[in-house]
Amino acid sequence: MEIKEWLQAHRAEMIEDVIALTAIESVSRPGEEGFPFGRGCRKVLRMALAMAERYGLDVENLDDYCGSAVLKGKSAREIGFFSHLDVVPEGKGWEKTKPYHPVAEDGWIYGRGSADNKGPAAAVLYALRYLKESGISLKHTLRQFYGCDEERKMKDIEYYLNHRIPPVFSLVPDCSFPVCIGEKGRIRIICETRISDKILLLQGGDGENSVPEKAEIVLDRLDVERTNVSCPPFIRIGEEKGKLRVEASGRAAHAAQPEDGESAVVLLAKFICENGLLDADDSEIFRFLWEAFPDFYGSGLKAEYEDEISGRLTAVGSSLQLNDRVACLCIDMRCPITADLQEVEKIVRKVIEGYGWKICSFEGNPGYYRDNDGREVRRLTDICQEVYGRTFVPYCMGGGTYARKLPNAVGYGPGLPFQKKPVPSGHGKGHQPDECVCVENLLYAAEIYVKAILMLDEMLE
Repeated sequence: MEIKEWLQAHRAEMIEDVIALTAIESVSRPGEEGFPFGRGCRKVLRMALAMAERYGLDVENLDDYCGSAVLKGKSAREIGFFSHLDVVPEGKGWEKTKPYHPVAEDGWIYGRGSADNKGPAAAVLYALRYLKESGISLKHTLRQFYGCDEERKMKDIEYYLNHRIPPVFSLVPDCSFPVCIGEKGRIRIICETRISDKILLLQGGDGENSVPEKAEIVLDRLDVERTNVSCPPFIRIGEEKGKLRVEASGRAAHAAQPEDGESAVVLLAKFICENGLLDADDSEIFRFLWEAFPDFYGSGLKAEYEDEISGRLTAVGSSLQLNDRVACLCIDMRCPITADLQEVEKIVRKVIEGYGWKICSFEGNPGYYRDNDGREVRRLTDICQEVYGRTFVPYCMGGGTYARKLPNAVGYGPGLPFQKKPVPSGHGKGHQPDECVCVENLLYAAEIYVKAILMLDEMLE
């Protein structure tokens, strides 16, 4: 049976599988219940492996850190697909459905992880299943890796590479078509400062790699002189049990594309400072949260870098928490491929410390770049153009995927940058409420992956 016909015959099954995976709350929580990345990640990993085994593939569980579905070829040399099954926290503002109650509606599947990355993982699985059921003989062995810590620190793939030999060539279905040939360098900063006991609660954001959608502060009411302030639409202020609560609403987005979002932490800090709700010392702390992130391009951190290959540096104050009188902020930065991360660190450190914050952790992860004129990239792009009937151009991005951890890999779909989601702005994408994936995209992707496998199997030695 031809691949298009086969996929249409198995369309309903693919939808059921995506929904089953998406129904599991698989946020990476290292050590929870004694598992490497928690109970949810263990559950979704074992479900994915059970699916693959049911479809006739060999499976391997590597100590619940990660797993693989394998279709053996004539040699042990491998072509790899690297998918992840962990998700970012669900966040707020969902309208179509609850985050872990996925639904299929009008050709779209809604739920946390449907697009990032469980739907794409299913597309790869069905490509391998097609090859298995069709009896197509390959020179190379195919491996689909399932990770459980991609959204956090990628300790899953580090564990894998410490115990296994990587494929000779790998595709990472965690971006858009056609081929992602480069990823920006990534910097993760944890900084903290002490605040007064007049601030009883302070929090913002749900994950370290997302623009915070919500932020709130609770103040000791007795120490607030001004209570009758005018609130813009994105601010809600109220009293409860003699305390003052201020809440800000922004718009969630992936930290790699922060332009799609609006930071609730920045909105809250700006409102607090402009209305004099804090004393001088605490106001200085909030002035940093406001002035250091007036945009998403590092201007407040004096780090406005840009190159022709990968574009502008981005910076997001992504997660803010209060513990034992210490405010802790996570900063997610995506740096142009040509930027010197040590130079960026020197500049940013000076700005942060100038506001009285202390840097507790600074992690730099270099990006990567692959020649867009290589034969594999050219042929992978051609396949996308043949299937979709339109022109595609290889690109670089700010997102960080497993591709940067592998010796010979590129990002490869299945998203479409030109496709509009059937939900309001600020919804629908990975890391946003109402995250969704188009079923037709997954079917096209599975077709592309089959053709890519056959091409690479012939091309690679």
